[in-house]
Order: sequence, then C-alpha cells, then structure tokens
Amino acid sequence: MDNLGEKIYFIIISSENGVVIKSYINEDEFNKSAISLNIAQAYESAEEITEAIGIHQPDFTLIHSDNFYILSMKVLEKIVILLLEDQVDLGIVFQIINNSIVSS
Repeated sequence: MDNLGEKIYFIIISSENGVVIKSYINEDEFNKSAISLNIAQAYESAEEITEAIGIHQPDFTLIHSDNFYILSMKVLEKIVILLLEDQVDLGIVFQIINNSIVSS
C-alpha cells in the first residue's frame, strides 16, 4: 500500500467464498464483509462465464466506475480486492502483487 500512497482506498484479502482474511480498510466508510462476499460471487460468475465460452478462468476482474477501479484477482486460492483511483498504472499494481507472493 505504501507504494501506491493515497491513490488506493482499500485492500481486502478474502477466501474464495467471501470470508475476510485480512484487510486494510476504513470500516466506518466501507462494509468489508459485504464487499468481499459480493466480489467473491462476481468472481465466481466470471469463472462460469469463461467456462461457458470455453476459455481459461480469469486472472483478474476489473470494474470501472466514476474515477475508480475495483480490481480483484485470485492468488493462491485467495481473492485480493482493491479500490483505487483510475489514474493508477495497473501494471505497477500487478507488479507489486506478484512481488509479494511467497510460494512454498
């Protein structure tokens, strides 16, 4: 989060079924449980759509509204959800996430 500064509003890490595992969020402003559950359901829908089309499951989903991105991606059986300004270079975001993954 430090690398993106004020351009990022929250990060939520949840299980595939929407249970919040970790978050960096202002709970007074956002309902992290509802966000996590809804994004998990949206991700599941995206997986069903890509399967119906006959292509691989999505690496990430991106929602754009007003001047914001809601980015979600599945990493090691967890869903990472970010709310950030749309002026952020998404390549940098993916690079930060990829560099943060520790596999065993």
